[in-house]
Amino acid sequence: MSAFEKAVRFLPEEAGRALSAIPPHQQHRIQEIRLHRDGLLLLSLPEGEMAVSATGALTKEAAPDAVRCSAQTLERTFYKLCDYSVHTHSAELREGFVTARGGFRAGIAGTAVTENGEVTAVRDIRSICLRVAQRHDGSAAALLPLLQKGIPSILIAGEPSSGKTSFLRDIGRMLAEGSAGRRYRVAVVDERGEIAGVGGLENADILTGCPKARGVLQAVRTLAPDVILLDELGTRAEVEAVTENLHAGVPAIATAHCRNIDEALSRPAIRLALTRRVFEKVVFLQGRDVPGNIAAIMGVEEIEAHRRTRRDTRRHLHGAFSGDAAASPTGSVGENDPVAFRS
Repeated sequence: MSAFEKAVRFLPEEAGRALSAIPPHQQHRIQEIRLHRDGLLLLSLPEGEMAVSATGALTKEAAPDAVRCSAQTLERTFYKLCDYSVHTHSAELREGFVTARGGFRAGIAGTAVTENGEVTAVRDIRSICLRVAQRHDGSAAALLPLLQKGIPSILIAGEPSSGKTSFLRDIGRMLAEGSAGRRYRVAVVDERGEIAGVGGLENADILTGCPKARGVLQAVRTLAPDVILLDELGTRAEVEAVTENLHAGVPAIATAHCRNIDEALSRPAIRLALTRRVFEKVVFLQGRDVPGNIAAIMGVEEIEAHRRTRRDTRRHLHGAFSGDAAASPTGSVGENDPVAFRS
């Protein structure tokens, strides 16, 4: 059964019939299934969003028989995603998503229920974005020459739906199976169950449901890994854990949401990681139109040069407006601290 067919099983029968009628050569290109209450059921493909007719035809414009979603459709889909046990997913729902069996993550949009300023639940669900979790074995093969020289710490960066998780999964598969010249001990900190949920990492050690910062440190202490994989690096605590992990001699391979080096340097946690040289290489993926394809690979020296040029430009602009060319541009963490760069 394909990943798309598995995703369709979370939908009610009437919607599932239309999706099952889509020709197989189109099914494997579908990245997301998007349900909107009282609106269309839309499918995300590399070329954009498509409606689907009752007979499985994909169209940019909604056909008269286009599949639409009632409130009941969303409710039934939501409960199936939660395996009919919503309370077991309460921590995820506070963050706006559910990870279903098989590594399928669904974003949930609705009305937030708050208590003391914190989101405690989501009600009145208005839309569901179900990501089709697919294996793409071989997608990271272009990195094999780099991995065969030893395992560097790598950050895989790209926009949403650019194939970051699939790329990360394939790197782990190749390292654990010996494609890089020997079998490596691979530990995967899979907080949301997305990385290993679709298979391919049977020879790796998987920590599921564990917060990333804690999982990284736990993996180093208990699993003696050669490398640690984690998805969606985004907080300072996670960067601190990866830094400590690197100092223990264990490289990390992680993903992050940023399309280019300027976006990476604009995110405080990612900028901190880069200024500390936590990652030796940053691999930028091209985007959702060609998921899994590499746009560029930057090394630490290139990143440092770009950061310094960016800092000097900002300092010049600040001086031009303030009349003081030597004024500090931002004072943000790691931006102007040469000590942050270790040799």
